[in-house]
Amino acid sequence: MTMTFRPTIVIVLDGLDPMYLESTETPNLEALATYGSFRLVQAVIPTVTNVNHAAIITGSFPERTRIVSNFRFDPKTRQGTFIETAEFLAAPTILERVAQAGGRTVLITSKRKLLHFLGRGVHTAVTAEQPPDDLVAALGTPPQIYSETVDDWTLQALLYIVEHFHPDLVYCTTTDYALHRWPPGTPEARHYLTQIDRRIGELLQRVPDHRIVVTADHGMRAKRRAIDLAAALAHYGIEATFVPPIRDRYVVHHQNMGGAGYVFVHRGSVEQARDILAGLPGIEAVYDSGQAADLFHLPISDIGDLFVLGDEHTVFAPSGTLPTIATEIDLRSHGSRHEAIVPLWGLGTDVSTASWNIDVPRLLGLASEGRA
Repeated sequence: MTMTFRPTIVIVLDGLDPMYLESTETPNLEALATYGSFRLVQAVIPTVTNVNHAAIITGSFPERTRIVSNFRFDPKTRQGTFIETAEFLAAPTILERVAQAGGRTVLITSKRKLLHFLGRGVHTAVTAEQPPDDLVAALGTPPQIYSETVDDWTLQALLYIVEHFHPDLVYCTTTDYALHRWPPGTPEARHYLTQIDRRIGELLQRVPDHRIVVTADHGMRAKRRAIDLAAALAHYGIEATFVPPIRDRYVVHHQNMGGAGYVFVHRGSVEQARDILAGLPGIEAVYDSGQAADLFHLPISDIGDLFVLGDEHTVFAPSGTLPTIATEIDLRSHGSRHEAIVPLWGLGTDVSTASWNIDVPRLLGLASEGRA
């Protein structure tokens, strides 16, 4: 049965920490707040891309989506795989729901890894890393993924598709390469955000009748300390695997180092492992799997024995990648709860009642049966 659905655009600005908004003039985003609504809301922890996109696009916490990381580890085989296909996503998405009701849906993403992960059931899926010929002819060849300008091409693709194909629902997301690289207030960061804001302004001019929601999947912070948790435990005879939720193929962004992680203990005491990790400088909290599941709405079967969070300036490194157990670094990254506050704008829907970035489906009237 075909539904009547007000044309809607959801934009997720990857890594847009509110601190960037404080140091750059963004007149179009400000207009979106003035004539629509705005609120700072909570992102899902761990604050990494796959976890939050899965939550935003379904309106569900990880306990329902079963996405707790960018990378899935099997403790039986001690092997893992990147989460890049929809087979891992256990909850229905808003794109699926609209498509099943007869609406035309589009997914646009800078990162290729999200194309198949989030694109189940969509009519059209576009990535800047493998653009279709018609968009290249219309917009030119997109910049490579490790650039400050690739997202400008992605948002131009959004404008082109909305104007020429009139989809009912578009889910569009950028990459956070520029924000991993440049702190708030730098000329490069201001230029990047000015580009984003300009395209938002064009969107508001071209489709003023659309509902528009803009949010972020996580924030971003400067990191000064890296710790090899597996090496720290091995020093005491405990054999364990550390799984960084941030781990994906885009290592130039973050070097697979983020502020949260799962510890799978293979040999030794879990309680002793917890005590050892809790005593390390830079560790903000260590939870057993039951506590982590309850506090952060995580599926207990997928998160190992311990869930570790770093302080604002600490990240955790994959095993064997550091010269010592702990070392000084200069990196911008995310994953901890210090990157959990994100902006949320709405036009045609009131976001002032939202608490989480995953409230997007509810705000659009597309919420599923529940979050858990």
